[in-house]
Amino acid sequence: MSESTILESHPTEFFRELVRDAMKERGLEHLEETEFYLVALLEGQLRSRGDLLEKPLALTYLEAETGSRFESFQLYKHVGDTALFVAGVFVDCLERTVVQPAYYMELGQLAYRRIAENGADNVRAMFDALARQFGELVGVLAAISSRELFGSDRDTLRIYRRWLLTRSAADAAELVRRGIIPGEPGPFQH
Repeated sequence: MSESTILESHPTEFFRELVRDAMKERGLEHLEETEFYLVALLEGQLRSRGDLLEKPLALTYLEAETGSRFESFQLYKHVGDTALFVAGVFVDCLERTVVQPAYYMELGQLAYRRIAENGADNVRAMFDALARQFGELVGVLAAISSRELFGSDRDTLRIYRRWLLTRSAADAAELVRRGIIPGEPGPFQH
């Protein structure tokens, strides 16, 4: 489905179905708040017209450390959301760059954790859950990405790379279903 078709239809329902299916497929407990957050994140990225990574996320994180409470919240949220989206949707592209997926995973978790520690009472629990489930949520977005956006014959390798990053039980089960027993890469022998 093209971007213009999604925008003209009902993107909330489109993304809600994708998120629900991916969460169910990955064996995640159905949490309405988390589902809503991921749907809003995907919709926001669909409607975004700016450069996703116009400034390094680490710099934005550092700015959040010194901002007012409101500014810090907004900047940490931007860092966490961007890291989650990039690590989930573009994990394969990141494998070929200097900045590896683990960077986005750690920075995103840290940003959400900072919101949970310093945010208003009404957002603490939500962002604590996002921080704790960050790897699983990356897996949800990666499943959507591989199934709906970038599916190819390299899916098995993509799943294995994602499993190396997240250690997801759902990815391990999918690899076993495809005849591969997941494990750490060993040293090369001649």
